[in-house]
Amino acid sequence: MVLDVSAALSAQGEEIPFVCAEEVRATTWDGAEVEFLSPVEARGVFVAMKDDVWVKAEVRARICTSCANCLGAATLEVCAPVEAHFAREPDPEDPDLFPLTGRTVRLNDAALGALWMRLPMRILCKPDCRGLCPVCGADLNIVKCACQKESPSKHPFSALASLLKSDEEV
Repeated sequence: MVLDVSAALSAQGEEIPFVCAEEVRATTWDGAEVEFLSPVEARGVFVAMKDDVWVKAEVRARICTSCANCLGAATLEVCAPVEAHFAREPDPEDPDLFPLTGRTVRLNDAALGALWMRLPMRILCKPDCRGLCPVCGADLNIVKCACQKESPSKHPFSALASLLKSDEEV
């Protein structure tokens, strides 16, 4: 997303509203393939002070990735606030300072970074996803598997259960 900030540079201190959107290719996040089902859209304002530009916006996109439980398709809408500072002279010690080249700023890195931060730790296809059977691999959302489940006594931590009594606090 490239924003033309020439209006703000010529009207120092004035907030200029904007709306922009850009198609984003599929990418990988946290080891999983993420497909963007809609363009990444940003709505907000930008303002210039001297040679720096500040952007404050809300970005949103609809994405599809693998469910953490059943590995099926999980689709969700992600919305995140973005505040980005652009400068002509970047500071190598400030990772939150983005380059201002000419009269345009490129919002992609700040926007995608904000979206990644808003994704849940575990993305599920539905809140009550039952996942896959650990024995046969059947999708428990679709079929009830007929294989034998492990008995609790075969669990490696089953001996610890005998140490706790039901009326004790841990």
